[in-house]
Amino acid sequence: MPTNAPSVLVEARRSIPNGDNIVIRDVRIARHFVEFDVSVLEQGILDRIVIKALSTIADFDRYEMITEERLSKEEALDRSRELFNDERYWKCHEVLENIWKQSEGEEKRLLNGIILVAAAFVHFQKGENQTCLSILRRAHGKIEFCTGEYYRIKIDLLNDAVRKIIDTGRIISPTL
Repeated sequence: MPTNAPSVLVEARRSIPNGDNIVIRDVRIARHFVEFDVSVLEQGILDRIVIKALSTIADFDRYEMITEERLSKEEALDRSRELFNDERYWKCHEVLENIWKQSEGEEKRLLNGIILVAAAFVHFQKGENQTCLSILRRAHGKIEFCTGEYYRIKIDLLNDAVRKIIDTGRIISPTL
């Protein structure tokens, strides 16, 4: 999977004209898409310049303006599972964080572990495999004693996948 994220980030930054108050902050490479974090001062710049420039790197699919979503716990967990399985780990992390902030005890620990798994795969998409493995080790310490399902998230399968990655060093994106 991603091995060239740093060079794609450099290429994306070079594709943007100077002086337009555009910042390409990060890139993540998944199996089926390339995801950029872009800051712009006005919507017109995004439509007129950024999309055109980044389309030279990969086919353009869509963009999202980042806003905090107000979802019920069940909606947020369903949404985060969908995002995770679609390899949109950064957004998954953001959605889960809102639930984590309101949780307590073992549930808070489990959510923190799932958030860490998502965060680890953000680093994998950036080509930072050692950071990914390090974060997965921390995540496993949070989720290894949890079993069964949590809001349709199969914790046993997640535990097994994370343990296998840690044991082999071979990073393969699991599903929730």
